[in-house]
Parts: sequence; C-alpha cells; structure tokens
Amino acid sequence: MKSIYDFTDYREFSKTWIDSQEGSRGLRGRLAEAMGISSTMMSLMMKGEKNLSLEQAAEAAEFFGLNERETDYFFLLVEFGKAGTHKLQVKLRRQIREAQAQAKKISNRVVKDADLSDEVKAIFYSSWIYSAIRILSAVEGYNDVGSIAKRLQISPQAAANAIDFLLENNLCKKINGKLTYGVARTHVASDSPFVNKHAQNWRLRGFQVMDHHNEDHLFYTKTMAVSVEAAEQIRRLLPAWVEEIDRISGPSESEKVYCFNLDWFEY
Repeated sequence: MKSIYDFTDYREFSKTWIDSQEGSRGLRGRLAEAMGISSTMMSLMMKGEKNLSLEQAAEAAEFFGLNERETDYFFLLVEFGKAGTHKLQVKLRRQIREAQAQAKKISNRVVKDADLSDEVKAIFYSSWIYSAIRILSAVEGYNDVGSIAKRLQISPQAAANAIDFLLENNLCKKINGKLTYGVARTHVASDSPFVNKHAQNWRLRGFQVMDHHNEDHLFYTKTMAVSVEAAEQIRRLLPAWVEEIDRISGPSESEKVYCFNLDWFEY
C-alpha cells in the first residue's frame, strides 16, 4: 500500500486503500456508512461528481486509521478537490508539495521522547555500545554489568562506564537494583552532526556480525539501473516503510535485540 503522501487526489487514495485491504468486498459500503452518506453519494464522490465535507472527511480519516499528520494531509486533499478557482488550486497545490516534502523527513515521521544536549549526544553517538546497552536493558536477563558485558563481548569496565553514563542522563534507570530502559526513545535527525557517526558505528558492527553465519540474520545488497520515475517511487516508499517498522516494533515485548540498517543512494 502506498503512503497517503503519494496522492494528490483523495478519491484515488480512497480507492487504492480499499483495494489494498484483505476482504475489500463491502468496504465501500462500510466507508459510506461511517461517513453517514448513501451508497449513491459514495458512488458520485468516487466518480468526482460530488465532494466530501470536512465532517465526512474526518469520519473517513478515522475509518482509514490515519494518524494526526496524515489526517491533516487528507483534509488538504479534500480542500484541493473542492477548490473552485485556479488561484486557490495553486495555493493548495503548494501546501500539498510542502507537506509531501516534510513527510520525506523521517525525523517528522518517528516519535521521539528524549531531547539530549549536544554534549550528551556527542558521547551517546560516539560508540554503538551506549545504544546497544540501552536497548538490551529492556530484555529480561540483561540487567547488570556482568550479563551485559558477556552478551556484547566487551569488558566489564566498558559496560560499567557506559551504564553510569546512561543512568546519569536518564537513558536507563534502576528498579529494585536492576538496570532497565529509561526514556522511551531517541532519534538522531538526518541533519544532525552526529548522524554519520551513529550510522557508521552500527554498520561497522554489522560487518563484524557478518563473519558469524546466522540463519536469523539478513544482509542484502542490490545495485540496480532504474528510471528516474522508479527511483522517485522507491524513495517515497522508504519513509513509510520505516514508519511501519516503527509502528510494529514500538509496542512489542522486549525479547530480542536487533539492529536495522537501510542504505539507499545514487552512485
């Protein structure tokens, strides 16, 4: 399913969303019911002969399961579809392009709960060990220096120093003497001076893990020659893909720790 930001017509998005759902039969009728309109009105709307009101659009957005940012964008598409003058269409089209550009920035699509000072970030992103310990502490059985040092194959002193730093900055906490996860989540933005170091740390760690074959691991590289249009389509898919991974991983139980790296660039 494409992201809503791939669309400039709310009808096309609605049709695509319905067609992408399992058991899509009858969904149009259920959507019409949710919006409080007749099947005839629904048909006219899909054909472009009628437009939704914002009240109906709000019900549709809830039916589609859109988040707040996506709902605002859906409203914008509805307003664009209803625009009666060229001047208004130009203005709304500019707002649509701006919203699409913002949606490409993953830092605007991933919720972050911790704002660290630059001094703290400089240390936290200097080594993979800090984020590794922080995530690992959420898993039962890895709640002290010894177990963490053994799992990550680092010295107890290195583990202890990192844990002290995490505790001092509320990135981890101790409950009944056991180390555990602190503030829910951090995110280094694409324009941060620390982003390259953070990415390099985990890619180097990935290279080390490659030497030890494991069927649960997946390392994939594909070079390709594609059209400009295909490249743009793939680029638009990636933020939505990351958002979906974030949606799945966020509420799941902490049982195993993984690292996800994604590379996409022209060379």
